[in-house]
Amino acid sequence: NIPLTIPEMTLPYTKITTPPIRDFSLWERTGLKNFLKTTKQSFDMGVNAQYKKNKDSYTIPFPLGAIYDILNPNLNSLHGHFEKGRDKTFDFLTKSYNEAKVEFEKYKVEASLNKLPRTLRIPGYYIPGLNIEVSPFTAELPAFGYMIPKEMSTPGFTIPGIGFSVPSYTLVLPFLQFPVLHVPRSLQKLTLPSIKIMRPGNHILIPAMGNLTYDFSFKSSVITLNTNAGLYNQSDIVAHFKSSSFSVIDAL
Repeated sequence: NIPLTIPEMTLPYTKITTPPIRDFSLWERTGLKNFLKTTKQSFDMGVNAQYKKNKDSYTIPFPLGAIYDILNPNLNSLHGHFEKGRDKTFDFLTKSYNEAKVEFEKYKVEASLNKLPRTLRIPGYYIPGLNIEVSPFTAELPAFGYMIPKEMSTPGFTIPGIGFSVPSYTLVLPFLQFPVLHVPRSLQKLTLPSIKIMRPGNHILIPAMGNLTYDFSFKSSVITLNTNAGLYNQSDIVAHFKSSSFSVIDAL
């Protein structure tokens, strides 16, 4: 039971000043002294929440067949748009790679690819409700760097009065850039994963609400408290609540 003292402070980047706090006792101010005998007293507390799934479901009419009729014919055009974007991306990456390769070979700099991840894997998945199956997808990714060598020349000059001349220097320094270090050839043949849309029924199944229960218990040398609450889906929605307490202090 050590009182807290916090000095006056000004919040950073603001003009707000917090008031000072002197001799603040958590034991006294939070009401812990009403539940515990001493500041070193221990207590037990338990919380348990459980949801039991309901096997029943509700059927809601919805024109899923119309969505299927819209999506299914557009799959081929989606693949066509993807292939056009793929070809443009491949041409851009190849051009960037060739430009970076000239710079690296000019200054005899070796680009390391050991630490760069170059494979993307997406497992197959299923979209419930719409009955859409997507096959697994694997693609080799291009590798990018962070630096590219650039040539920089310093001008020569003469210091007046003493006739001391500083010659011109040519330096090769790393500049921050994102050169393409590797373009996978498989990118030219990359395709979208196989998408299969199965025609669904014209309804959506909504699962019925299950049973939700909640238990709380608190036990100390001064008071024992138990609380039980539940929400049950029977012939109607039924809520139950029960609470009990025992204390050595009559006022509690």
